[in-house]
Amino acid sequence: MRFGLRKRWAALGVLTTLIAGAAAPSATAAAAVRGADSSVPGPVVLLGTGGLRWSDVTDEHPALSGLQEAGSSGWLAVRSVRSTTCPADGWLGVSAGARAGDASANDGEAVCRDPQVTVGQAGQAGTVDQWDRYLSAAQAEDFDAKPGLLGDTLAANSVDSAAVGAGAAIALADSTGGVANAWAGSTDDPEQLAADVDAALATGPEVLAVDLGAVIDPAEQEYKQPKNIPALTGAYARPRAEQVTALEQRLEAVLAELPNDATVYLASLADSGSKSRLRVLAATGPVPGGGDYGDSLLGSSSTRQDGLAQTTDLFPTILSGLGVSVPESAVGSVVRPAASGMEDAARERKLLDIDQASIAVTPIVPVFFVGIVVAQVVLYLAATFVMRRRSRSLDAAQVAGRRIVLLRWLRRVAVVFACIPAATFLANLLPWWRADHSGLAATAATILFVIPMALIANLGPWKHALLGPMGAAGGMTMLVLGADVVTGSHLMLSSMMGLQPVVAGRFYGFGNPAFAIFATGSLLLAVALADTLVRRNRRLLAAAAVGVVGIVATIIDGTPGWGSDFGGPPAIIPGFAVLALLALGIRITLRRAVLIAGVTIVAITLIALLDWLRGPEQRTHLGRFAQTVLDGGAFTVIQRKAAANLDILFTSHLTILVPFAVAFVVLVLARPVSWGVRPLQLVYDRSPVLKAGLISFGVMMLIGFGVNDSGVAIPAVAATVALPLLIAISVRALELADTDPLPAAEVAKAPAQSEKAE
Repeated sequence: MRFGLRKRWAALGVLTTLIAGAAAPSATAAAAVRGADSSVPGPVVLLGTGGLRWSDVTDEHPALSGLQEAGSSGWLAVRSVRSTTCPADGWLGVSAGARAGDASANDGEAVCRDPQVTVGQAGQAGTVDQWDRYLSAAQAEDFDAKPGLLGDTLAANSVDSAAVGAGAAIALADSTGGVANAWAGSTDDPEQLAADVDAALATGPEVLAVDLGAVIDPAEQEYKQPKNIPALTGAYARPRAEQVTALEQRLEAVLAELPNDATVYLASLADSGSKSRLRVLAATGPVPGGGDYGDSLLGSSSTRQDGLAQTTDLFPTILSGLGVSVPESAVGSVVRPAASGMEDAARERKLLDIDQASIAVTPIVPVFFVGIVVAQVVLYLAATFVMRRRSRSLDAAQVAGRRIVLLRWLRRVAVVFACIPAATFLANLLPWWRADHSGLAATAATILFVIPMALIANLGPWKHALLGPMGAAGGMTMLVLGADVVTGSHLMLSSMMGLQPVVAGRFYGFGNPAFAIFATGSLLLAVALADTLVRRNRRLLAAAAVGVVGIVATIIDGTPGWGSDFGGPPAIIPGFAVLALLALGIRITLRRAVLIAGVTIVAITLIALLDWLRGPEQRTHLGRFAQTVLDGGAFTVIQRKAAANLDILFTSHLTILVPFAVAFVVLVLARPVSWGVRPLQLVYDRSPVLKAGLISFGVMMLIGFGVNDSGVAIPAVAATVALPLLIAISVRALELADTDPLPAAEVAKAPAQSEKAE
């Protein structure tokens, strides 16, 4: 068989294997039709409040502390449509099973408007005030929320319900804003509130919602917008501690009225002011499907984190407790006990760690990104100065010893910079957030892990290979992030380049920054492996190595419950396919590009479809997107992603420069000598694969930018890994130019190979 034909069959094999590997992890997912767990024996009771945190609870609050000690406890991520979540927003999230909220306040208005309900006679039908405003606000957002969905579902299944208080009426109202059985409730008189609850229970409801009133902290009213906020009055003007004590009294009075077989959820659905924080979630009584809430943390499959749930999880939790099937449009999952075997002290420590880390990381993130940008700019300037001076002395007979030392240190420091992103995740192995100066502790923890990574990359057995340290750093980066998402994304949560639970965008898997780091490390590892094998004239084996790394990266990134990254495989598969073909010496033609695109589309379709078949409660956003396509909403999602990218790209003075910066980098990488970057050309002369690798990297970054929300962050974050390593290998090429110069014939042949790769 001719070698050219063998290469073509190998290319087809790589593409086929990529798609098979991408779909394999989901192939065992069982198809499921969404239903509900068996109902609990007693009524399902939702006690809603706002602004409450476990740090507010002391021994002076026996009702609250009793729920934490005897029941199951956790944190509720309350983020809704704005950075500050108001009580109405939280109740609307329960009603819609999706993010929803009141309309934004105008200048001079209170940021949060109290929910209101009109009740003609206690226990009779009521109407939620300003319901039309809630509907309009939901339509203006991109979360496909349908306020009233919970009430409509209960009515359609003939479930009796009762609402005590305005917020509770919002939760149980139907799509017209009507409530079948409503009591006005009282947040001023615990006895009257308890009387209303007693009257509501006398009607025999299967689900009862009670608005306990919210804690609004007077010290947390410093909003950026709107301005001229009116001063707090009435109960809200009291100090936070007094409001918590009053809430405790109302809770104690209500709990005394509830039957022993009730399943009770206490949920703090809103923030207490301008500071967005995790809030209280507790549960007692029978669990939907069997068991009891007690002596455990709370969690859900929507977060996959012990101790964490979302407001949208309450919708399916209530329906599952009633034995009612959950509508397909609901995005949450049932709140269940988690980590049941933990002792009380360990459980409390876990809750405290989740909270402390989420608070401590928030002010660190912007400082960290500014710091890493400044540091990398300094590195680039230092590299430019050293390498340009060095390149002018290439024809000299000797190079000063001091210059050799300087180049060696520059190369090693550049590798250190490339190890920082992965080390920020490893830093979460240490509880830096417990320190008094958490920013310094996080920095120290990161440095502690950067050092061994850099030593391994710089001093390992691959240290003399041109691309050896690059491959080692890339491989460690891939290993750190990949192992984390496979084992539960514990390092990803509240890390400086990972996921923030307060933002509640996602709680596991790869966000855009983590994807950029993981994909870049994976590709650089593949480039280093392919380069070694191509040097030995083992092109088929080089393409196979690229395929293996690409398959592993695609599986980790795209598997539901691991990377769960719908926008990742569309970038990873083409990037690695291009690299495999170029490593085989096959040019990328239009026909082959179309084939790669087709393979990619089929792969991500299979991943999404198999995730969709698992059933809504087990689906990640991959399967939910498949449902969106079936519902006819795919265009809306695509439009939203495009709008988000354009908005970020063209509304900031910094991001608008990104396309120009990318274009400049592309020109420099394509013709380094023309732009005075001779050291990079020296690398091209010595490496048969690097230029192909940079082309593949560009393909991956371009697609990653295009298919992800806030995709502009992907190439920017990827550069923090790729560019330092590019500097390191360029410096190494300078060193080799003196110690191991290429024969003239090899130098002349290298440009021809580069042109063929293009």
